Amino acid sequence: MSSSSHNRDWSVRLATLSAASAVAVSVIYLPQSLLTDMAANLGVAPGVASVIATTVQAGYALGILLLVPLADRLHPRRQVTVQSLVLAAALGLSALLPEVLSVALGFLIVGLVANIAQIIIPAANRLSPPESRGATTGALVGAVLIGIFGGRILASVLVGAIGWRAVVVVFAVLVLGMLPLVRRALDAPLPLDDTPRSYGRLLLSTLTLARHSPPLLQSGLMQFLVFATFNAAWTVMVLHLTSAPHNWSVLQAGLFGFVGLAAGITTPFAGRFIDRFGPLPVAGVFLAMMLAATIAVIFDSHQLVAFGITMFVLTWANQSILSASQNRVLTANPSVTAQANTLFMFIVFLGGSSGALLGPIAYAAGGMQRVGQVGSIFLLVSIVIWALTVAGSRRASPSSPS
Repeated sequence: MSSSSHNRDWSVRLATLSAASAVAVSVIYLPQSLLTDMAANLGVAPGVASVIATTVQAGYALGILLLVPLADRLHPRRQVTVQSLVLAAALGLSALLPEVLSVALGFLIVGLVANIAQIIIPAANRLSPPESRGATTGALVGAVLIGIFGGRILASVLVGAIGWRAVVVVFAVLVLGMLPLVRRALDAPLPLDDTPRSYGRLLLSTLTLARHSPPLLQSGLMQFLVFATFNAAWTVMVLHLTSAPHNWSVLQAGLFGFVGLAAGITTPFAGRFIDRFGPLPVAGVFLAMMLAATIAVIFDSHQLVAFGITMFVLTWANQSILSASQNRVLTANPSVTAQANTLFMFIVFLGGSSGALLGPIAYAAGGMQRVGQVGSIFLLVSIVIWALTVAGSRRASPSSPS
């Protein structure tokens, strides 16, 4: 195959894998968009129905830890196939369940198997031409953000017309529809870890990577704080926009997700910078941008145009830092990419969970201004970690790029 044909083939594969990642990740944010309709349909208060949004996120974090490491032992094509089938079935079942506790348990299973993007990203990193790995990671991370916000928008538009149960079924059909395409995109030989180890030892070796891979721990801690800031802001977005002085409807607040969607479209550009300048310099630039945006939240949250621009920059920076950090982690652990990605993303989602918890607390204490203050503190600590990492990298190898 000629070089141009190979590049075209990889571009088609990457587009397919990006779409599959976007669809898979979108389902774990469905309860946030459907919460009001779920509460009314299930006959409970929105606060009670929010347990569904909590369980799907908890399931996702648990699934990352328990399932993603298997991608170093199983071919990703097989693992993605099985998890996609179970995911579609879990979504269909959850749409039929009669009361809030059973729906929450159904979505726990949804979250558990929805981590398909975290299997695809390291697999694509190995399939990608070496000179394009940063761009590949950037494209897939951008696709994840498009899935998060695109799914939120689609669900907000559909729920008023067909109800939350039918919306969940629509997403189950989307998952199944992507399966033949993603199987074709992953139909390539990949080296697998054939070391004879039990599943328990595999999990233990995943956890101990933090001790043996300083780049993983450093990047994980930075992204923990970055994603906490991102989640703190977006978790309270509907509360903020439906309250005075904005007084938007829930549908209008859901459509504010177009800001995040636009940020997702621009994220792949960061991958090109990563390939050219290295992940640490790119992470540093976007950390500074995100800090500036988070400080701006303190002052412009009641000015919709300025606030929209601020949230675009904050979201774009979050995903670009994630792209740089994830690329650094995968590059530093080439023989165990799935395990490295597992631990990294587990740390990231612990940060996201912390932000989802602290965001509403900060909002209750002082609105978006207080959320911006808390996020600014998180980012300042992350910048300190980044600066110490850069200094250590220069001491270790003064002539090598980070």
